[in-house]
Amino acid sequence: MVKAVYITLLLGLLYGCKSSKVAVESSLEYKTQKAFERAYFDANKQKVLKNDEKALELYNKALEIDPQSHASMYQLAKLYYKDKQHNDALYWAEKSVETNSKFNHWYSGQLAQFYNKFGKYDKSAAEFSKMVKNEPNVKKNYTEAASQYFNAKQPDKAIEYLKLAQERFGIDLETASRLDYIYSSIGKKQKAVDVMEELVATDLSNIRFLGFLAETYMKAGEQEKAINTLNQVLDLEPETGKAYYALYTVYSERGNKDLALKNLKESFKYDDISLQQKLKAITPIFSQIQGNEEAKNLLLELSDILLDDYPNELEPYMFRADIHGTVGQYQLSRNYVRKALEIDDTDYRLWGKLINLNTRLLDDKAQIDAVDKALEIFPNMAGLYVAKGLAYLGLKEHQSAIEITNEGLDLAVKKEDRQQLLQCQASAYGKLENFGKVDETFDQILEIDPYNTTALNNYAFSLAERKERLDVADSIISVAIKLEPGNPFFLDTKAWILYGKKEYTKALKILDQCMEIDPQNPEYYRHAKEIFLAVGNKTMARNMQDKIDELNEKS
Repeated sequence: MVKAVYITLLLGLLYGCKSSKVAVESSLEYKTQKAFERAYFDANKQKVLKNDEKALELYNKALEIDPQSHASMYQLAKLYYKDKQHNDALYWAEKSVETNSKFNHWYSGQLAQFYNKFGKYDKSAAEFSKMVKNEPNVKKNYTEAASQYFNAKQPDKAIEYLKLAQERFGIDLETASRLDYIYSSIGKKQKAVDVMEELVATDLSNIRFLGFLAETYMKAGEQEKAINTLNQVLDLEPETGKAYYALYTVYSERGNKDLALKNLKESFKYDDISLQQKLKAITPIFSQIQGNEEAKNLLLELSDILLDDYPNELEPYMFRADIHGTVGQYQLSRNYVRKALEIDDTDYRLWGKLINLNTRLLDDKAQIDAVDKALEIFPNMAGLYVAKGLAYLGLKEHQSAIEITNEGLDLAVKKEDRQQLLQCQASAYGKLENFGKVDETFDQILEIDPYNTTALNNYAFSLAERKERLDVADSIISVAIKLEPGNPFFLDTKAWILYGKKEYTKALKILDQCMEIDPQNPEYYRHAKEIFLAVGNKTMARNMQDKIDELNEKS
């Protein structure tokens, strides 16, 4: 229970309450009384005008004229609290209660509230208890006293005041639900059940009461009673989605999968469960859908309901896209992302999903079209220029890749963005065989981040492919391998450098490591084949080709 969750009384007083009237009584001489009244009412005027500093000054002046003015003390406490001068606020709140010979609802309420705000729960409870005695017909005093006793770790006293409230005002949902909470929190589950059963007995047709009772049964582990009560709710009101959802929860806990899913599906038909609650309920099923046709079909069925019920909301389309994406149906996933973008194209998450799906589908033309549309809305997102540059690379439009990444570099601020744009440029320059620009671009990346392992590997591999500066390439890849010792891509680059140096035995030994770490990557077998051909071992070269063909068939 969040402390002071029920404390709502007199919140308005902290900032002034137009309806409250604080008596200004005094036994001062006439002239003194007039001076006091002038200062006090001028202070009230300044407070209404929100000139708090001036109001404080005038209330203090009024208090100098009449040191027994509890009304001035009360107003000072409010203003000091508003100004976050809590010690002064509490001091004057206490003084206003002590100085006034008669009970004052506003003074006591303010003091009780301050005690609560400052964590003095026992004192707050005591003050609210006094208010109960002085105002026995104000129900709020009882519930506030109960809340503060609970905060002060005195649950028995809290229960006592809630019971007193019920004796005077009758059993209602507010007091019953608080008693339920307190009994449950101290392990008295049967007491909690008794309280809620008493509430239901006051109105057997109230489905809200029955719903609370069902929840209490569930907390108490009385699942059969919870089921019966929820069915009572549905007999009274068949379109109560929350009841079906609660039955789904109960049956899930009991391991009755069929009944759980039946009630979950039924709950999705009604609007008393929010879209967010429905999505939350089915999110755990995601972990089961890969390779599980039944789980996938269930999610699709529930997704159809959401799409029908919430045609103008983003989330159902995103959810459907995620279902298809999780099982590798990227084309279908992309279709739903596009539908979501028709609803709101200003949500960058959607563009990110679309770009990712275009990449998975190797659809470079669609990628360029998507990025162009996204750039109209987000012209300063460097990642979009990266995506477009990579798409141009895929289309072998290498000069266009260089041009678009140059545009991105003009606005990219983050180091990560600049590095990705330069990586794309290095690839484009390589395809154009402009190796001077390749090396210059990789040097730029490593100037930004000398430990960028992707750039280190790609730079070294570019040199190895060209059989240029192989000692430099060896030094570069050694840094990457030191940072990520088990990375087979980096080891493959090392082997390819050794091949260029004609150190074939060492190269083959490293490629054996690569194949052991990642046996499904045909690149390692291609490199091994080249080395076996270089040493004249045609048998092993044919074996490598057989492995390459086998892997290509699988893919």
